[in-house]
Amino acid sequence: MMKFPLLMLLLCALISGCQTTTKQSACDGFSRLTPSLQTSVTILKTDRPFANQIVSHNKFGAAQGCWE
Repeated sequence: MMKFPLLMLLLCALISGCQTTTKQSACDGFSRLTPSLQTSVTILKTDRPFANQIVSHNKFGAAQGCWE
């Protein structure tokens, strides 16, 4: 019965060294949304809340320095 706790301890020690060392950024996973003019007009006419979300997304990215 004592074999399993020892095995578990060894496995935990082994995987504890498996951590990432890269720094994360607020920009990870973001890119600026740039719909075409025709798409922008369609979105503005049919789904104003979504258009507002696109603007908010782009403003957030610019404020974080992800793009200009």
